[in-house]
Amino acid sequence: MYVCVAGKNQCSIDFVKFILKKIKKKNVLILPNKSDNGVDTWQPSLKKFAKKNNLQITSLKKIYLITKIIFISIEFEKIIKPNKFLSKKLFNFHFSLLPKYRGCHTNFFQIYNGEKYSGVTLHKIDDGIDTGPIIDKIKFPIKPNTTSYMNYLNLMKYSLKLLKLNFNKLLNDNYILKRQNDKNASYFSRNSVNYKKMKYFNLQKLNKKTLHKINAFIFPPFQLPIINNKIVKRIIINKKGYKILYG
Repeated sequence: MYVCVAGKNQCSIDFVKFILKKIKKKNVLILPNKSDNGVDTWQPSLKKFAKKNNLQITSLKKIYLITKIIFISIEFEKIIKPNKFLSKKLFNFHFSLLPKYRGCHTNFFQIYNGEKYSGVTLHKIDDGIDTGPIIDKIKFPIKPNTTSYMNYLNLMKYSLKLLKLNFNKLLNDNYILKRQNDKNASYFSRNSVNYKKMKYFNLQKLNKKTLHKINAFIFPPFQLPIINNKIVKRIIINKKGYKILYG
């Protein structure tokens, strides 16, 4: 049985490191995102890690033809079409508590909408976008001062924990599928957020609603919000009120 890890960032590398402890190296295949040019940025490159450790880098066309393979998507950017695979063992680790926040910008919208909980969902891949039956979830609280950057780091951490809890089940087909309830579903497309235009705020004072929205734009590797023409690094909330840390 082969296992393919498709995706990006530290979480994908952590997945590979764990899987290498479970199966032979020759049976581990790596599918980096198309945008991965093999250079570390604010996150390490999966392609670079694979080359450094002599792991086999593959392509979707090759994986389509392998019958005995488990395909694991973790932050993989391409929409998967199950009918092209000979294997039916196709799984995704999605950064939300499905069926809420299907699609893109899941981390952002969890903070923007003031959710009290975040989480990661392991589900089987079907013909829809993040609509496949659920195998397992991990849920964790979002603290009042949590930024989207902080939440993303937590999502990566808990995705690995979810893999560790379920990897043997995936290997042995020993899992129960639970159909998603579409009544509670939400979906956001890749074009649903314009970070450059939306990060500007003209405010006299903060409240809980605007706090969430501002924290959603605090992701230093890509952007920071701007309040009254000043770049904001962090907002700290305590019993006495709040403090804005400008950049």
